[in-house]
Amino acid sequence: MTGTQAPSSGQRWPEGWTKLHVYLTDLTEVKAVADSYRPVIDLAADKPVPHEWLHATVASVECDAAGIGDDVLRELVDRLREKAAGIPAFKLTVGPALAATGGVLLDTFPGTYFDALVDACVAAVDEVVEGDVGRPCGGPGHVSLSYRSDDLGVDRQRGAIQNKLRDVRPGRTEITVTGVDLVRVAQSEDASTYTWQHIDRIPLGE
Repeated sequence: MTGTQAPSSGQRWPEGWTKLHVYLTDLTEVKAVADSYRPVIDLAADKPVPHEWLHATVASVECDAAGIGDDVLRELVDRLREKAAGIPAFKLTVGPALAATGGVLLDTFPGTYFDALVDACVAAVDEVVEGDVGRPCGGPGHVSLSYRSDDLGVDRQRGAIQNKLRDVRPGRTEITVTGVDLVRVAQSEDASTYTWQHIDRIPLGE
């Protein structure tokens, strides 16, 4: 595909852009953990992620979603379903929290099936959407609890925040991943909030 080059992770997107992402959104058990970390997030002056927008990124399509036609979108859903069906539902531990430069995130473990799901979804994107635009989640699997507005710049004291995050207990939970969702994501002007419209459910295998 042609057009404006996709920005790097954490950068502001070009005006008017939305992006297709594959998200893990079944995070009911994670909400209580998110609440337990909220005092530290407020201390860090980050913008917390509301419960309804909690997610773990599995894969992204790094181009403007408006340039992807309905026929390609339908084919992408079919290919994602085909790939995901080969991966069984799996247990995933979410937490504890880590203080990254751009926000606070919950680490996930183990990576065995999650990483396989990432690879499968990126492959599906690249097989269907032109331009080599499939990308994995940034680094190991994670659920972002907050984002730091790029207007605030880099916080050199994130180490102190990390120390406070370590004091939170239990700080983690276990979930069962049975599927993911293809969504169309919008970014706020200061790159501190991500919301989405649901497109389709992508179930994992039995």
